[in-house]
Amino acid sequence: METTPGPGFNPEEIIFCTTSACNLKCGHCFVNQKAGSLDTDDALKLLRDCAHNGITKTGFSGGEPFLNLELTCLLIEESVKNEMMFDRLMTNGVWWKSESELFEKLNRVKKAGFDGKIGLSWDCFHGEAGASVQKIAMFITACHQVFDDETCVEILSVVDAANLKNDDLDFKDNLIDLGLTIGGYVDGYTDKHTKNGQLAIVNDYGDLVVPVYRFSQSFLPEPGKKWHDKKWFTEDYCQNTGNVFYVHADGRVAPCCGFANEEEALIIGTIKDSYEKLMKNAENNRMVNLCYCQGLDLYRRNLEETEGKKALPGRTNDMCMFCAWVCRK
Repeated sequence: METTPGPGFNPEEIIFCTTSACNLKCGHCFVNQKAGSLDTDDALKLLRDCAHNGITKTGFSGGEPFLNLELTCLLIEESVKNEMMFDRLMTNGVWWKSESELFEKLNRVKKAGFDGKIGLSWDCFHGEAGASVQKIAMFITACHQVFDDETCVEILSVVDAANLKNDDLDFKDNLIDLGLTIGGYVDGYTDKHTKNGQLAIVNDYGDLVVPVYRFSQSFLPEPGKKWHDKKWFTEDYCQNTGNVFYVHADGRVAPCCGFANEEEALIIGTIKDSYEKLMKNAENNRMVNLCYCQGLDLYRRNLEETEGKKALPGRTNDMCMFCAWVCRK
């Protein structure tokens, strides 16, 4: 079965999970919160090595990066020294216990040199965890004040698959309240499938823009979970979530930021490895070649052709879930 080969693995960004610790436990999150925090010297060394080998962007994830702010800021400073750009700094926005703590830590991030986007995880899952509209509004307002930029925050939101009928309405209501609280209104809202920045909180002056991205909920590849979709995923050779070094809090390095990067079959080394060693490991990694070169869709079709459709647990339009299933298989 012939197909056009994928573009291969060409990392452009390094994402650090500076800690797996988090003040929330959300139902859509798969992060092992007991995996610890990164070693500072190893993290800085790998960042420098990546910068010297052409990786141009740095991002931060977790856990909650603000719970290991010392390392996060050191990596920000090192990125600036190496003339790297910033992607998102992901956060749940409610890690702070007081307004003074919120402003103090945001100012530390600014002073370190961060000028990327603040990626705010907020949806009905976070609402259940205590991320109220009022506290989220305070966080966004503080970011706008500290960074002197009313476009510096983006909301990334997961749709609750078990509550599709109510999730969209509940989230819309919360978003309307949030917009009013921060001095704007919701623009371009259609439904739970809104993507690509069509949804945002804005004002009439054009200086307030908070894009809102909604994503389908992902599941671990277990029987009965999300295996009943009408269509298979669309092959993109992992260009949407890939081409990054994702450094887990336990020091393992994966080639993507999709949730399947927790699977051992996708690990291409550790934080102690050099850029050259990680790239060599990636070249010899079967899953990396499946995802970036051969294509997961071709693998699926070959499996159906050789073993029959019963070789698959069902059909899914979630490429990351299928990838995790292949890793375990």
